[in-house]
Amino acid sequence: MKTRATSRVTVDRRPRAALDSRAERVFRQAVAHEVLLARETARDRSFDPTDARWQLAAETQRALQGAVLAFEDRRRLLAMAHRLGIRAFDANLILALVQDRARRGEPIDAAAETIQLIPVRVPVQRDWTPVWAAALLLAMAIDAALVAWLIFG
Repeated sequence: MKTRATSRVTVDRRPRAALDSRAERVFRQAVAHEVLLARETARDRSFDPTDARWQLAAETQRALQGAVLAFEDRRRLLAMAHRLGIRAFDANLILALVQDRARRGEPIDAAAETIQLIPVRVPVQRDWTPVWAAALLLAMAIDAALVAWLIFG
């Protein structure tokens, strides 16, 4: 076993043992397995195509002229985002993400994970019970007034 010392690093010149080659093989197999898992995860994005954020991103991709988005198209896309319930800030962020991917020549699918991070506003369900109760009471009052008018004249 020859050991050569340099300024601060000690280099060991002994031959590798069989255990080292086996450990290296196991390590390489684990790395290959991780790479395959990463590829499968990248393919299976499970991004809902009916999601408002994804609809805006796809429409932005269609509206791009190269990597440029015309002003009229930007206004139309922001109006669409408003109708879909996406805040103006978040909509502009999605537009910028899609434009950046187009400038780099990457597909829009590469932005899916980033787009998922953008919060989407959940539509508030309005409680119509008080409105219906008031309408029913109003109808009953009008009906009672009509019956009273017919009877008492």
